Amino acid sequence: MTAEDLSSEAVALLRQYEPVLRMNEGELFFPTNVEDYVRCCDLFQRGPNGERELVAPRGTLTLDQLVELGAGHQRPGQYLRFVDQPFSRLDVTKWRLRPDRPRFHDSSRLARVGVMSRVIDALSRASLLFRGKVAKGTEAAAEVMYREQMRPQHHPYYGRVIDAGGYTVLQYWFFYAFNDWRSRISGVNDHEADWEQVTVYLAHQPEGEAVPAWVVFSAHDEVGDDLRRRWDDPDLTRIGDHPVVHPGLGSHSGAYLSGEYLTTYEGTAFRRTLRVFRHISRRFLPWTRNQVHGGIGIPYIDYSRGDGLTIGPGQQREWTPVLIDDVTPWVFHYRGLWGNDTEDPFGGERGPAGPRYEKSGEVRASWGDPVGWSGLRKVAPNPVAAETAVHARLEALHREIAELDGEVDQVQTALRADVAAGEATAITREVDLLVLSAQRVKARDEQLVLERSLASPPPEAGPHDHLAHRRLPLPVEQKVRRRFLAIWASISTSLLLVAFSLLFLPLGFSVMGIGLVAMFVIFAIEALARREAWRFVIAAVITFVVWTVALAITLALLADWRLAVVALLVAAALALLVINTRELVRD
Repeated sequence: MTAEDLSSEAVALLRQYEPVLRMNEGELFFPTNVEDYVRCCDLFQRGPNGERELVAPRGTLTLDQLVELGAGHQRPGQYLRFVDQPFSRLDVTKWRLRPDRPRFHDSSRLARVGVMSRVIDALSRASLLFRGKVAKGTEAAAEVMYREQMRPQHHPYYGRVIDAGGYTVLQYWFFYAFNDWRSRISGVNDHEADWEQVTVYLAHQPEGEAVPAWVVFSAHDEVGDDLRRRWDDPDLTRIGDHPVVHPGLGSHSGAYLSGEYLTTYEGTAFRRTLRVFRHISRRFLPWTRNQVHGGIGIPYIDYSRGDGLTIGPGQQREWTPVLIDDVTPWVFHYRGLWGNDTEDPFGGERGPAGPRYEKSGEVRASWGDPVGWSGLRKVAPNPVAAETAVHARLEALHREIAELDGEVDQVQTALRADVAAGEATAITREVDLLVLSAQRVKARDEQLVLERSLASPPPEAGPHDHLAHRRLPLPVEQKVRRRFLAIWASISTSLLLVAFSLLFLPLGFSVMGIGLVAMFVIFAIEALARREAWRFVIAAVITFVVWTVALAITLALLADWRLAVVALLVAAALALLVINTRELVRD
């Protein structure tokens, strides 16, 4: 078969399963063409000391030239800049007032989370003052360039077909000119350019055909097994053999079900702080233990409503497939960023690398090993392949156990001889014997488990059994309650900070008491607003006990340090008595 025939076959296969994207009403940027984008960009390159050098100005740069310049710079450091001059405030105002500008009506993201998450969110937003970030007015300038200088109604996907691990992998890469998640709806970040993907896995069958078995959408908060869904998953909508994706507004992250998703972000600067809050939350608030982030995180909303433009076979707009692979020049040779490099130390505001590379220049796991990236290396493509794998492993274990039996006998003989002769090497041989015996026990246990699985196969797994976390949209709140929560979320964090500040004023315990009461009232309103009154009672009791103990120790220290030491020793003695008594009763 010729290369042309192989390409035609790959395109036909991509066409058969190409996804349907249901965008949000109000979306400004849609999947677009890399050639148009490159033509609108400057190409920069950072020198050895970090200085910026203009390599090719906008209007002169082509995809072929990008390949040539990228091939001569096989390391990170190059980047494209789409917007050279962000809009002024006046221009942004005019842009927003344009009558044909797509509108979006959001709900308050802060109303969806607790007050402590809102405090951490305030810290995250403050950090933007000290980071390299996309400037204000960039979103508006990018939208105008996209609409006027590119082809906004032309929607290619960049498709790749490979065989690996018993699967035929169909990758659909989508390129967006801009990610305006932060500017549009107060999301995590803005950055020029955006690469997202959908991957369909066709499982090879004994008869030779390949059938759709799994699908993966680009998503926030998901890795490994949680990325993929089974083809028969009830959460997955399909139009024939075409999976339906609900991209997030501005972020373009894919969702299986339409709706609004709470996404919690852990910035590098706040990771330790979040861990402390999360540990306290899981330790003392048991209802948060099964939550993905322990009830604490920096809150953001992915709006994946799917109520806007639809792109796909038989939809408002159709796809134009473009085949790519490892030898596609622009995919292979250009390792730089596809958007402006803001030098954000957290990385979120920098442009992304292409479909093949990470920002570091390393090959993406989703490109280099798409089967392992989604956790499918451990999943056989069909029952026959699974049974064959079990038999092959049993044969290997049989040989391994036989070899271990021989080694155990040899070391045991040598050990006994050493002991009889009084040799000092006996201790070393005894350790070796213990290690070999442990390996043999482990191999025999695995052998028994595999033999039992052949004799009595386990029940068929459900579509969600492989998921550690099933990502679901937030429940829909009533309009009045949603409005109240939005208003309360807007003011409560500031009130909490003011109340907390009263604890540090040198005006005596009366002012401190006012601060404590104010904090208590704020948390009470928070609990009632979220219909978690009983949880608040538990938290209040715990807080009261902790504060009482802390206050007693503080007063004891002020009166006489020896009283504080006595109190601590008595508390330790009581705790030890409880532990020992429980152990005695259990015995």
